[in-house]
Amino acid sequence: MIKLVVGIDSLHEYAQLMERWLIDYEGAKANPVHTRHKPKREAELVRDGSIYRVIKNVIVCRQKIIGFEPFEHPVKGSMWMVMCDPEIIATRPMAKRPFQGWRYLEPAAAPPDIGVYDAGQDQPPEEMQGDLAAAGLL
Repeated sequence: MIKLVVGIDSLHEYAQLMERWLIDYEGAKANPVHTRHKPKREAELVRDGSIYRVIKNVIVCRQKIIGFEPFEHPVKGSMWMVMCDPEIIATRPMAKRPFQGWRYLEPAAAPPDIGVYDAGQDQPPEEMQGDLAAAGLL
């Protein structure tokens, strides 16, 4: 699954936001991602799926999907929460054109993982990461 992150400028900013959005889900910590429609391939996504996040037209990370929960939004009505493992896995930066909502992302089209994102660890500037990945250094 792939979904845009709106109003966030960097992976570092996204990771800080996710730290603030931790909730308890079945006795474990999770990050909720709100969406209007529940995927028809729910069982497949919970078994071995991730939600890839697009920031500023670039896929930069993923989080493992651990469940789906319905909820009532006071303005938007019935919606779903995609419950994600709070561990953020940085991916090789990959350009992605804007789209609405979410889409399925087939494994063959997903960017490779770089490793677990550590907000405290020095990271090269995100503008530079694409060039470093192209040169085989990331």
